[in-house]
Amino acid sequence: MSIRHVGLRPFHLQDAASFAQAVNESLTSLTPWMAWAHDNYCSDEASSWINFTHIQRVKGEAEEFAIVDENDQLLGGAGIRFTQQPGEFCALGYWVRSTAQRQGVATRAVAQLITLGFQSPEVKLLEILAAADNRASRAVAERSGFSFVDYRYGLIVLESGPVNTAIYHLKRG
Repeated sequence: MSIRHVGLRPFHLQDAASFAQAVNESLTSLTPWMAWAHDNYCSDEASSWINFTHIQRVKGEAEEFAIVDENDQLLGGAGIRFTQQPGEFCALGYWVRSTAQRQGVATRAVAQLITLGFQSPEVKLLEILAAADNRASRAVAERSGFSFVDYRYGLIVLESGPVNTAIYHLKRG
């Protein structure tokens, strides 16, 4: 069954159990790329994350969203971190639970983040960083219209340590 609708909404504390379940069922695809994902990820950890997203939103540092389908079922998470220092770019990030992968969910979520990011006239460029070997994440960046810029070592640190990072940019059209 294909996913017809992909929406973004702020996380709610009621999402904690669904979030933890999504992480635990998706460990095979998450743990190579997301240092926070681990065996037995629990609802308390998800609640902590959700509370942190609310603090980030209030401070204007980031907007983190639940990716949901037409029935408000949690498909993953996506967010935008706003620039805090000169020379930084607004950065987009995303993950999709294993049962919803390969259905265009991340690409549709990123399209919504692009719209949100460029609502601010001062934002001229959006950035996606992906581990060089994370082909799925890099494909989302490319399908979303981002251009590959360069590789840099150490921008992403995984459980195994720093890795080469592929940098993608999207300039305001």
